[in-house]
Amino acid sequence: MLTARNEPLDRILGLEMGADDYLPKPFEPRELLARIRSVLRRSHAMPSNAPSENVQQMRFSNWTLDLTARHLVNPDGIVIMLSGAEFRLLRVFLEHPNRVLNRDQLLNLTQGRDADPFDRSIDIQISRLRQKLGEDARMPQIIKTVRNGGYQLGVPVKKRAAP
Repeated sequence: MLTARNEPLDRILGLEMGADDYLPKPFEPRELLARIRSVLRRSHAMPSNAPSENVQQMRFSNWTLDLTARHLVNPDGIVIMLSGAEFRLLRVFLEHPNRVLNRDQLLNLTQGRDADPFDRSIDIQISRLRQKLGEDARMPQIIKTVRNGGYQLGVPVKKRAAP
């Protein structure tokens, strides 16, 4: 947003309404250009988050994520309830299988925000998701930790569309 409104509340509201950045007038044209380039770099570095239309279920490692009911079904057919954050996180992994996603990318794709240096919310959500998937924390097979990289879904995904 480029605006004449310069109060902190205006900036906060602009960002909360979905702006990628907020720059009040008067502004330095070089700063505006640098901010635009920064947003473009972030957007090009992010994997596409375009969900497949008509996809209702995603199957992986004998598990099924039901996108309509927003729940997980284990290999025995038992429904596992997920929090909203866990559902969004698992869906991002299933939409980007075998791709290493770092904390910033995961936060951006699930919550639309960047991580601060001490933010560990993604790590906590992944830990909870692994527990629900019955993963061994020392040797996870579905959601793998990639040292100095992030996390990766390490199993194939099959998408089932609506009939």
